[in-house]
Amino acid sequence: AGPDGNLWFTEANGNRIGRITPLGVVTEFSAGITAGAQPTGIAAGPDGNLWFAQNNFDRIGRITPLGVVTEFTAGISVNAQTNRITAGPDGNMWFTELTGNRIGRITTLGVVTEFSAGITAGAGLEGITAGPDGNLWFTERTIDRIGRITPLGVVTEFSAGITASAFPISIKTGPDGNLWFTEGGGNRIGRITPLGVVTEFSAGISAGALPDHITAGPDGNLWFTEFGIDRIGRITPLGVVTEFGVGISAGAGLFAIAAGPDGNLWFTELNGDRIGRITTGAAIAPPTILKTFGAASIPLNGSTSLTFTINNPNASAALTGIGFTDSLPAGLVVSTPNGLTGACGGGTITATAGLGTISLTGATLAGSASCTFSANVTGTTAGAKNNVSGGVTSVEGGTGGTASASVTVAAGGPGGPTNVPALQPWALAMLSLLLILAGGVALRAHR
Repeated sequence: AGPDGNLWFTEANGNRIGRITPLGVVTEFSAGITAGAQPTGIAAGPDGNLWFAQNNFDRIGRITPLGVVTEFTAGISVNAQTNRITAGPDGNMWFTELTGNRIGRITTLGVVTEFSAGITAGAGLEGITAGPDGNLWFTERTIDRIGRITPLGVVTEFSAGITASAFPISIKTGPDGNLWFTEGGGNRIGRITPLGVVTEFSAGISAGALPDHITAGPDGNLWFTEFGIDRIGRITPLGVVTEFGVGISAGAGLFAIAAGPDGNLWFTELNGDRIGRITTGAAIAPPTILKTFGAASIPLNGSTSLTFTINNPNASAALTGIGFTDSLPAGLVVSTPNGLTGACGGGTITATAGLGTISLTGATLAGSASCTFSANVTGTTAGAKNNVSGGVTSVEGGTGGTASASVTVAAGGPGGPTNVPALQPWALAMLSLLLILAGGVALRAHR
């Protein structure tokens, strides 16, 4: 999934990078990609761009969400055959070199470092992912091992518990804090702890399934493609497997798979030239909204801030098209000037001075993300003002709850009338006596 809320994929034979929206609209990009490059693995980078390996030309490519491509070759050895790529915990991108038998690291500025020490010759480096322990983990498909490399380049290989001819291919971090990998040759799914303890699972996987790529789903399970039988598999952290084939064309050649921003799984069909989507059954929650006034009480014609916080409660699913309208109660209006501060997921905030509404439209929040913005409001009539917003909505999660907050507008504020308490009769009599005495003193002074 890309930082723009879309899915991005490589077209090795087409020599293009593709983008598909959650609604299924596809755009292909070829400008800037050298002919015959054969783009392979692709991953979102920490810089807001997508990074991809070029299997045929010993290059790493970068493509912006707008489709602008830059290729990097400096520092990559000849015949490296860059293969898979992932974002590392150190803010760099890490990639495997299939023929070069090395792990590469490239900074977001394009500076490359290669590591080979500790990697057995002919390992056949394939998948790579960031682990839960702050290291990178990769598969060595031709020697049936899982490798670990620290951000400093120290490599450890693990083979205990992996059956011969397992052919490990893809690897991803699971929701249980372990690493999960596919065994294309062994027809199994493997799990390895950060300490290197391996468990293999085969029950529930059909013969000849050829598990290929694997990813963590938003439902707390792992999902994988079965290249040999055109099915999608799901495995729980306890190892229970379910296979899904309905709706998948025969001979599709299911290949890569990734969790999308819409809470679904998206996969490529290598032979069918299609992108597929499979739902997980996990419900996507709507956004939530909170609001607070900056002060509990303001004078008449005085102002205070009104702050909104929008949150995406879904850990793995992005929410798009987020919006709400807050109709202020009678006697509250947007201040002049409106004092608008903050932003919300690229959405449009409308707070027109002198009017009684504040609204948000078209915002996008990644999983577990939130945004905050404020506008000033002015009290034009006295009294308690209870402000209840409209429900906050999104495309994926539907309509969520409302938010409420109260402020009191006190009489006698700036520009308003001042209430003078009435004098009691005894006070009036005392005042009259004082005036008489004062008059007498003034008269004697005059004489």
